[in-house]
Amino acid sequence: MYFTMAALELDASFHSLVDEDEINYRVVQQLNSVFGNNLKNLQKVSELVEELMKTRDELEKRLRFATTEAPDKITKAVKAADEALMTEKSLAIECDHLQQQVAIHTEKFGKLLEDIGPGVRQVRELERVKIYQEFVDAVDVQSEFDGVLKAIKWPFTSSSDGVHQPPASPESLRRLCTLTQYLLQLSLPDNIATSEKSKRTDSLVASPAIVTDFERPLLPIHLLVKPLEVRFVFHFSGNKATNSRENPEWYFTQILKWISAHENFLHTRIQPVLNRCDHQNTSAKVEFMRGLVRLIIIKLAADFPEVQYDDDLFCSTVQETLNFEREISVTYGYPASQPSVLSVLTQARIFARWIHVERKFALELMDEIVSDKGAWLDVEGGEAAHCGEQLILLLQGITDRYKRLPQPGHRLQFLELQLELLDDFRVRVLQVMKSERQEPLTSHYPAILNTVHHITATLHHWADLPFFVEMQYYQECFSHIQEQTAAALASYNNTAASSTSPDDPASFTFNSHDLSPVNSSIAPELLARQDALDSLNMNTEIPTTSQLAEVTGSVFDGTIKLYTHIEGEMVRMLASYVFSEVRARSQPYRRDKWFHTTNPRAPVDFTKINEPSPSICPFLEVLARHLHALRDVLAAPLFMQLWKIVADTLNKYVYEEVILQTRFSDAGAAQFKFDMTRGLFPIFGEFTQMPENFFRLVKECVILLTLPRAIAFLLRDTIHLWYDDQDAFSLVVSPVKALAEHSVTLLTPKEADVVLNIKIYDQD
Repeated sequence: MYFTMAALELDASFHSLVDEDEINYRVVQQLNSVFGNNLKNLQKVSELVEELMKTRDELEKRLRFATTEAPDKITKAVKAADEALMTEKSLAIECDHLQQQVAIHTEKFGKLLEDIGPGVRQVRELERVKIYQEFVDAVDVQSEFDGVLKAIKWPFTSSSDGVHQPPASPESLRRLCTLTQYLLQLSLPDNIATSEKSKRTDSLVASPAIVTDFERPLLPIHLLVKPLEVRFVFHFSGNKATNSRENPEWYFTQILKWISAHENFLHTRIQPVLNRCDHQNTSAKVEFMRGLVRLIIIKLAADFPEVQYDDDLFCSTVQETLNFEREISVTYGYPASQPSVLSVLTQARIFARWIHVERKFALELMDEIVSDKGAWLDVEGGEAAHCGEQLILLLQGITDRYKRLPQPGHRLQFLELQLELLDDFRVRVLQVMKSERQEPLTSHYPAILNTVHHITATLHHWADLPFFVEMQYYQECFSHIQEQTAAALASYNNTAASSTSPDDPASFTFNSHDLSPVNSSIAPELLARQDALDSLNMNTEIPTTSQLAEVTGSVFDGTIKLYTHIEGEMVRMLASYVFSEVRARSQPYRRDKWFHTTNPRAPVDFTKINEPSPSICPFLEVLARHLHALRDVLAAPLFMQLWKIVADTLNKYVYEEVILQTRFSDAGAAQFKFDMTRGLFPIFGEFTQMPENFFRLVKECVILLTLPRAIAFLLRDTIHLWYDDQDAFSLVVSPVKALAEHSVTLLTPKEADVVLNIKIYDQD
């Protein structure tokens, strides 16, 4: 039936072409007739001229040798020669006239002959196709193939229970394999096959530009897809209830069901035949899926112009398209090298609309999550506030939607959108942070800090993923293309400016973009950027492993730097707040009289000091309370940063504001040592095994202040002698080494001397 209909169409096309060109053929025949007569006349003239020339030569010869002949014969001969010459001139004039007519006719009808030529060649091709079609009809393989498909109940159906494949007789299956083998040896011209396909899917408004990447399937696979194509057009076009633009998942699901229902049959029955017929590299399943994907693409091309201005329908269709592409690729193994439904989404107008809607919805969602009452409440079991978790999910959703796009330029535009959203959220965080920092321990300040840290950590993790490493490679390529474009444009502008004057008409130039009314209002830099993206799409190949290994940095470096700055600023702000609270309660301790002793001559028993100074208790209490509170609300890495900053600040504060601002007796030094080693250091001992290492200034001062008197005197003399005369003292141990013997390595000899001098040594 299929080849019979094609033959009728070919025959009709043949007669149509013959009828349309009948007049042209007649004109050609008349021209040939005129040209033929003119050529014959020219030949006669040429022959006559040659004959006359011979006659004249003969007469002249006779004239020379016939002086004895009668004068009247000579006169007649001369007269005949003159007449012949006159005839020659007349014929020459007529010949020139005929040549002019031939040139006029050629100029007039040459275009007509050029137009007729392709039609004549097409008629001859159609004649050959008609003969081939008559042969195919005589073989009658395709009327028979359809019969076998009906016998095996093709196509199959599927449901949630599985595939319903009716039992087929062994004879039908053997005949199917035989006919498939025969059909593999037949072929139709590409233009005939394409025309036949477009007629069957014209109700879906097929766009030729969309399906140009589709290779013509093998003939038996095409015949297997044909019944499904008929059903698809019936259910998903026109006014059918199933053709609902509000439910694009209906036709996507149907296509997936058809693939699921037939993949086993294609693998077990059709693929072996392809292997036997030298088509080992052709997958029957892939060919079958490509035919069905073509239907989806044509359907989407027809629906998107209708739904693109309804945001909800547009987003629904885009999401279902992406879900279908992921399902057919991951579940059914549809190769990425084959034409994909994503080609519809990456069309210029549809893609621009997609980016616009994605940005619009993302910003609206961000407004909602940030302004929500529970935006900065901690998520149970999470490391960030609710709005931070929502932002991460938003970015992940965008990545999932665009990561399978084939062109790097399209992916880079989505990446730029993600970076834009991250920067927008950063600005919002700064605004909220400033309003919450008055009471950082009781407000949402810690939750904001956790959120910033969580986003930074997430971006660090993403930066190492292969997908974003590849995106960094494409970003570098894009930047390189932009630099080349800018350099070329600058060079051109400089050359044009130096070679022409403003008044020179040659200085007025334009480019192709200037001629477009659509682009007339677009900034030149945006056009140049789009050109760079197009160049990236066309000229950039998938990077190799070695190329990715050479990639430096990541696409998130700039964003991470900004978020890290906010994180550091907030941690320092919290540490400053804790220190300010501690400092306010340390004033009584600073005013303690460390030089006082009840009995200066009585020996000090350091083992009896078992309580901290009463004045240090408020100091230690507020410090411990704030640190414990912050440990409970901050992420572990953030709290580690904070307590180290607090410890470092306290270390300098105690050294500068307590130790260096008073003098210590032996009893006072012993009490101070107890306060530090048994009071201050243990608070930080909950966070590290060696807290004293974070108070090195205080630790070394305590060592110097509690040295035995003789050792302290000797060490002080060593420092003084060294600075008084270093040359004479060169053979003695240096003060640096002497201090190091007592584990004093941070303080310089001058600083150590100051500490030793604030010690009051009681005289015996």
